Amino acid sequence: MSNVPRILGVVADPDGLDWLWAALEQDHGRSLSDEERTIFGPRDLPEELDAYDAAVLDESIGPENARLVLADLLRERAAMPVLVGVDAEDRANWEAMMRLGVQDILFRDQDQPAELMRRISGAIHHARVLYATQEAEIRLRTIIENIEDGVLILDSHSVILFANPAAEDLLDRPLNELFGLIIPFIVPNKGEDTIEIGIDPVRTLHVRSHEITWEGQDALLITLRDITAEQEIRNQLRLARKTAEEASAMKSTFLANMSHELRMPLASIIGFAQLIREGTDNADFQEFSEAIEESGNRLLKTINAVLEATRLEKQHIDPLLDAVRVDTVVEEVVTNLQPLVQGDGVTLSFEGTGAPYVMADEDFLVRILNNLIGNAAKFTDEGSIVVSWKDLGNKVMIRVADTGCGISPEFIPHLFDEFSQESTGPGRTHEGTGLGLTIVKGLVDLLEGRIEVQSEPGKGSTFSVYIPAAFPPST
Repeated sequence: MSNVPRILGVVADPDGLDWLWAALEQDHGRSLSDEERTIFGPRDLPEELDAYDAAVLDESIGPENARLVLADLLRERAAMPVLVGVDAEDRANWEAMMRLGVQDILFRDQDQPAELMRRISGAIHHARVLYATQEAEIRLRTIIENIEDGVLILDSHSVILFANPAAEDLLDRPLNELFGLIIPFIVPNKGEDTIEIGIDPVRTLHVRSHEITWEGQDALLITLRDITAEQEIRNQLRLARKTAEEASAMKSTFLANMSHELRMPLASIIGFAQLIREGTDNADFQEFSEAIEESGNRLLKTINAVLEATRLEKQHIDPLLDAVRVDTVVEEVVTNLQPLVQGDGVTLSFEGTGAPYVMADEDFLVRILNNLIGNAAKFTDEGSIVVSWKDLGNKVMIRVADTGCGISPEFIPHLFDEFSQESTGPGRTHEGTGLGLTIVKGLVDLLEGRIEVQSEPGKGSTFSVYIPAAFPPST
């Protein structure tokens, strides 16, 4: 059984709404309780109106009282529908109430119960929809008026129909001047664009446009966002990036030029030192020439590392890719580097299963292993250095593990930076330029591989290089 709508009856005659109660009882198939037959006089309306779905004013209170009651009801609860019940012959005297806010007129002597209920239910539903729509519109307007973005609504002739306070500020015109004004800039056809308005200061606005329907006609919704500060930051970042790139290019050019200029005289110094050592029997001269040669070779090695790092940074090295057999290269490199660890209480060995191939430049792979093993030898005073490999299917892993001093967790993120060493300053414990691992990383990147490192201070380090696998060359 459906619920009976709660009707607030306003009458002068206590029996004035019997026709309404009878229609409700017939429509719902039961008798109404005293609480459901709620009637009040025109001067004693209840304080709580939210409990009622609708109000029905009986003609017994007269048109004048009906106007007063209607005004009170709409003031206290605008969403409640108000109807009047009259005899059909008195309709003309009450039609003016429709213009004052009455939802419908019920003919108490003519309408059947079903018709009465249809009109009452229709009035309740219409009032609820209207109130919900009004509430939604109020909320929407509140949101639009308080957002930071400017909002404009234009008709088909680009005339402003609506503007919010933010648009007033962005366009630097009061709202009363904006309404009815043709929009003072070109609306982007592609949906969004960036425009500049004003003279001093100039503002940069991001503009979006959307087609909508406004009050029954085609319109355009324009949103405006002030991106002046963001644009200035972008410009500064762009300038800073350009400046940094120019500085980096100058640095690379300088290093490359200096490296070339230094290598020739340095080669002469090393050569003359060798001639002196070989051409004299004087022990002091031989000792001095050996020191000159050793220092020259060390400096030449540094210059070569700088030059190689510069070429990698400027991507002036192109790998000659081919199928390279990993175990053969590892064995050759380890054999050649054995003198690095002989007599230092460190063993250098290799291990692995199978003979996988990688798609690489063999010279690149040799230089990668030379740098990693040389780096491990420099930081390992005792224990072992083991070079291993493993076929992972689409990649081959080549690993260099040592039992050396290890790397602190704080330094690992900077491990591949140029000229970066964990031990720095006059008291540093190991020599070097800090370019070895930078070169390794650059060579691995050129081979479209990747390098990972795991290390713990006092327990050694493990560098793992992953390089794309290749099929063995056909014989």
